[in-house]
Amino acid sequence: MSVAVSLRQAVREKNVHVFLKAGKKMASVRELEKVLALGIHQSDVIDVIVDGEGEEASVMERMEKILYCG
Repeated sequence: MSVAVSLRQAVREKNVHVFLKAGKKMASVRELEKVLALGIHQSDVIDVIVDGEGEEASVMERMEKILYCG
C-alpha cells in the first residue's frame, strides 16, 4: 500500500491528473481506494496516463522511481 500512497502524494504536488489502467479497469491515483481495487501485483503490466499542464515529464519521472524502486 505504500506505493499507492507515494503515487498519490506525487500528483498532489502538481497540477496534473494521473490514472492507472490495469486490464479494463482504470482509477485516478488521487483515489487510493480505487487504485487498491485495481488489484495490481508486482509483475502486472499497467498503463499510466498523465494529463496536465507542462508537468507530465516530471511526474512520470517521479512515478517511475516510485514504481521501480518501491
